[in-house]
Amino acid sequence: MLLLAWIYLLLLSLFWGASFFFIEVGLFHLSPVWLVCLRLTSGALCLFIWLKLTVVTLPKHWQFWRDCIVMGVLNNLVPFCLIAWGQLSVTGGMASILNANTAFFGVLVSALFLKAEPLRTNRVFGVIIGVIGVACAVGVNPFLGQTGSILGQLAIILATLFYALAGVWGRAHLSVYPALQGACGMLICSAVLSVPLAVMLEGMPSASLFRMGNLGTLILLVLGIGVLGTAFAYPLYFKVLELAGASNLLLVTIIVPVFALILDALLLGQWVSHITLAGFLMIAFGLTLIDGRLYRHIRISN
Repeated sequence: MLLLAWIYLLLLSLFWGASFFFIEVGLFHLSPVWLVCLRLTSGALCLFIWLKLTVVTLPKHWQFWRDCIVMGVLNNLVPFCLIAWGQLSVTGGMASILNANTAFFGVLVSALFLKAEPLRTNRVFGVIIGVIGVACAVGVNPFLGQTGSILGQLAIILATLFYALAGVWGRAHLSVYPALQGACGMLICSAVLSVPLAVMLEGMPSASLFRMGNLGTLILLVLGIGVLGTAFAYPLYFKVLELAGASNLLLVTIIVPVFALILDALLLGQWVSHITLAGFLMIAFGLTLIDGRLYRHIRISN
């Protein structure tokens, strides 16, 4: 990979790893769906301004907006809400590890819907090892734990299935548009949908949130999950895809938990157990098998 691609990859991993930390902090002040609404609206506004500064216009035909609505629901609205709700009982570091399931579901969903991505031997073994790693990460017998924690973990795992479905939909319907157009259209649609959803599920946010004493926290959340974790992250995502290809994007799911775990440990004092770290290493190994380069290198060596 080019040095520039590595820089973009590490920045993307940092932004998304930090998002799990900011979600954890944000849940002390906002309910899950309103936190998602803040993330999507601030991210969409920032990206729309960026779009205008580059003199790029959004397509006006209805097919584009239909595809963006579906993509926004699959890739933003539903998984963001599931992850935020899950983090009510799951730490940001654990959530970032469970988020690696995106790659495993992605392999299965792509094999099911995309003829160009068949289910090869290395991918099958990668998924199996990765699933075992996830089981280790959440604990040898998670059902002995608290019900809230179990449901939170399941919610985050379910979110990764939606990410995988979004990947297939995006490749089939939005790949014909420039990255900035697709990302902006997706965020606008999901942001618009998030407002009535938040009102319907959680009512209006508390007026005390907007007092002067809380403005600093709101600004921090907007910058952390809205600007960096959403508006800046998605163009970086598409840039890495352009420079390094889809296979190298798998590295993001390995690096994101590293940043998330470091931030949780340093800023929140949340250290993970040895069994969780062992599970993460198994997930990382499963991802390298799915990537295929290590598998091909071993075959060539033999």
